[in-house]
Amino acid sequence: MATEEKERGNGTTARMNRAPPPQPPIPPDGGWGWVITFSSFMVSFLVDGVCFTFGIFFPEFLRHFGESKGKTQILGSVLNGAYLSLGPVAGALVNKFGCRKIAISGAFVSSIGLFLSTFSPNLDVMILLYGVVGGCGFGLIYLPAIVMVGYYFDKKRAFATGIAVCGSGIGGFVFAPLCVFLLETYGWQGAMWVISGIVFNGAIFASFYRPLEENRSICKNIDCEQTSCEKDSYDFQENGSKNVKPNDLSLNPIYRCRSLEINCDKNGADCTARLAFSQDLSLLNTQTESPKQRHKDHLSPLLRKDIFYSGSLDHIPERVAAKSDADYVTKMTIHSNEDIPDTKKIPCCARFCVLFQETFDFSLLASPTFLVYGVSCFLCMFGFFIPFNFLPALAQDLQLSIGEGALLISIIGISNTVTRILVGWVSDQSWADCLLINNVALLIGGLITCFVPFYKLYVILGIYSVLFGAAIASFVSLRSIIMVELMGIERLTNAFGLVTLCQGLSSFIGSPIAGALADVTGDYNITFYLSGVTLSLAGLICFPLRRIAKWEKGQNAQIDTTIVPTISLSEPEKSPMLDQT
Repeated sequence: MATEEKERGNGTTARMNRAPPPQPPIPPDGGWGWVITFSSFMVSFLVDGVCFTFGIFFPEFLRHFGESKGKTQILGSVLNGAYLSLGPVAGALVNKFGCRKIAISGAFVSSIGLFLSTFSPNLDVMILLYGVVGGCGFGLIYLPAIVMVGYYFDKKRAFATGIAVCGSGIGGFVFAPLCVFLLETYGWQGAMWVISGIVFNGAIFASFYRPLEENRSICKNIDCEQTSCEKDSYDFQENGSKNVKPNDLSLNPIYRCRSLEINCDKNGADCTARLAFSQDLSLLNTQTESPKQRHKDHLSPLLRKDIFYSGSLDHIPERVAAKSDADYVTKMTIHSNEDIPDTKKIPCCARFCVLFQETFDFSLLASPTFLVYGVSCFLCMFGFFIPFNFLPALAQDLQLSIGEGALLISIIGISNTVTRILVGWVSDQSWADCLLINNVALLIGGLITCFVPFYKLYVILGIYSVLFGAAIASFVSLRSIIMVELMGIERLTNAFGLVTLCQGLSSFIGSPIAGALADVTGDYNITFYLSGVTLSLAGLICFPLRRIAKWEKGQNAQIDTTIVPTISLSEPEKSPMLDQT
């Protein structure tokens, strides 16, 4: 008995000495969140503004380096592919260092890469500096911009996300005429210097990514304060008086927060606590924490299972079933290995590998639903950037000015912006079929792209730009909503990471293959045929996707029902007679 009591005492002491696990912060749905939303808007504005306007520089790069169309297109494809494929690496870095540091570093890296690329002696060095370095920098700044909005918003997430992603279309709309002006005034090298300076301002916007602190209850020497508790989480003792007013704070307030009760006397000079057995006495900190220590008390946004969900959370079953906002946030938070004290003794590289591994779930590759949707995203991104990269060059072949070619990119950008707002509103309606909208948009966008070589009038090219911008905006806006509908919120983070990786790999090869075919045929017609076919196939293969998901759920349900009896039979119950013997 003494030994058992000693072991129990040692266990209690260990629990008391161990720091409590961080409690997930509740999004404020406003306040500083609107600053975060504006910052994310500007980051999307800068990143996609540069990526969407590569086609304007493409003829200049052809003349300057004298290489083939296929090899010159590697510049733009590496830039786009690098910033999309870097998502998992950026996610692991964000988990380790936080969104602010990674985003600021990305702004520095991308700006330096774009600036140094102007001194490239040949196209190979240009690909390294412009594509690899610039793209990696964009990847580091882009992921934090996505997750920070979801980190600060739950109830208003759809509205806030809609504002933030509009920066993508506005970026294409503004950067296109700006690039034309800079090219005509300073040449492509001077234009790139100015653009690198503009991208450098992303560090300023990223500096506003302030993390939310964990929920804590602190008792100080002078008074007691409550942090992030429920509205009805305090009451008052009568203390011998019959007439007690709830708002009289001089009467022994009892603050209850997460099974912790803190009693203060009338003068606030003495504090005692009654805790459950599982609580940690380190919550009762009688000294004020330093700003440096308090800055560390935050959880990474990527530990939220729903962080990549861009729609309204009111339609998610987990949100409907939650008892309160705090209950929902707690259920949606993953406890990373970084929260375990023993793992902090592991070398930094090993911990980074663990964090990187947490972003992947390769069991998804055994899911027919995920495979079909992943192939659809791969095909879509294969043809996604081809119109952006080749429309200005096609316009010059049609004897149009460089400004008229850039205007087509601006039209795509403004159509992209308007459609994202419209699709965001439609997706929140109960009657909306998001998967059907996605499929029809991709099918229409692909078909009209196939006929671009036959659009000889500038007005027709302008109408095409409107429709194409709407098609790609529908695809981008509905990705996370479709993944949650088909695979559930629990697997969204892993599925989103793998899908983004597929899109990045596809972006690497799409435009260079199209450029190589243009070298063989001598015109740009084949590039739009290729883009149109891949976009149409991306929409077509998704039409039976809901039936595939339903079939897969049925198969998994059958497996679950057959495993349970097998386990129960493998451990037969003991007979009472055997126990007696």
